[in-house]
Amino acid sequence: KTTVVRLLAAILKTSGKRTGYSSTEGVMIDGREMDGGDFSGPAGARLVLRDSSVEAAVLETARGGILRRGLATEYADVAVITNISADHFGEYGIDNLDDLADVKLTVARTLGEAGTLVLNADDPVLLARAETQTCKVALFAYDDSHPSLVAHRLTGGTTCGVVERSSVENDQLILSHEGECISLGAIFTMPLTMNGVALYNVANISAAVLAAVGLGIAPKIISTVLMQFGLERSDNPGRFERWNLSDLTIIIDYAHNPSGIAFLMTASAALRLEQVRHHRSDGRVGLLLGQAGNRGDDAIKQLAETVSIFTPNVIVIKELSSMLRGRSVGEVPALLRTALIENGFCAEHIVNEPEEIDAARRLIEWAQPNDLLIMPIHQQSARVELAALLNQLQMANWRAGSGLPGRI
Repeated sequence: KTTVVRLLAAILKTSGKRTGYSSTEGVMIDGREMDGGDFSGPAGARLVLRDSSVEAAVLETARGGILRRGLATEYADVAVITNISADHFGEYGIDNLDDLADVKLTVARTLGEAGTLVLNADDPVLLARAETQTCKVALFAYDDSHPSLVAHRLTGGTTCGVVERSSVENDQLILSHEGECISLGAIFTMPLTMNGVALYNVANISAAVLAAVGLGIAPKIISTVLMQFGLERSDNPGRFERWNLSDLTIIIDYAHNPSGIAFLMTASAALRLEQVRHHRSDGRVGLLLGQAGNRGDDAIKQLAETVSIFTPNVIVIKELSSMLRGRSVGEVPALLRTALIENGFCAEHIVNEPEEIDAARRLIEWAQPNDLLIMPIHQQSARVELAALLNQLQMANWRAGSGLPGRI
């Protein structure tokens, strides 16, 4: 969702609007950070909406904020729900996917009949609710020939999806709006897709496209931004953020539940195959793994089970010291370790580190040339320190297998 917020904000800015947004990464007004940290609740939305210079506001709206304090605004032009996945069950009486969908659909109440609700047709829970809405609905799916997209277009609805061509490099993202089918370009050339390997970002792109159309942004402007956004790490930090350190590849992401880690590992595996095809030696894969304490034991075990399927060569388990949320120190790492071993992962290839930044450094120290390191980073302080370290290593032409400089 943070990726959708950032991309939509970039589209609005390019269209000439002074844009503010709030997200899990902070509050930004016209490209300037007003505050850092998780602002995906009402407090972040208020910071944006109270700035009288803001002409367009994009507000990430988390389930937790809705349940604890409600929405910060009564009216919106567009609302987006990207997907429904099993996460945070057991909190505030939310125990299943239908409950979670009902919570997230609270955002639809801000839309009048002229407003647009953007929904993921590849998500059956959301798709089942599309026909019950009183506002306009725009649907996206990976496949533009998805039956629900076809049916929606026949009734005049707006859709976005991919039309496959003779080769993957030519697959086109198609916007269907007001009876016209418009190609927004090849998904292979959109930086967010990492040459087509980060397919989950096609869904994020499609969601942002439909939101922008609902706000009246011209397709030409949208297409221009899609071909630029993601070229710089600063466009979308912490979300499939790729670092190449001469002979080592590092992916930093925010994946924090089984579905997110599965998307991340799948995209990383595709990236590894692409590197092998380009005559790079096939190296090893290292993974950083941790979880916040407010997930149930079963959810934590499922995270480990999902990771085990991808068989990384080593896993460094981290403690999220600022996210214990009622758990004792060491409790979550112990659950992860036990579940990994129960799912067949070799205990000798599991390493524990008490702090997230130390765990990230430990993984880099383990690496050898041509390895791939996958690092879900969840604490902003750790990500800032890690980015500073990686910048330092890049400037020094550091090579895998060499020692790391000490922490400042």
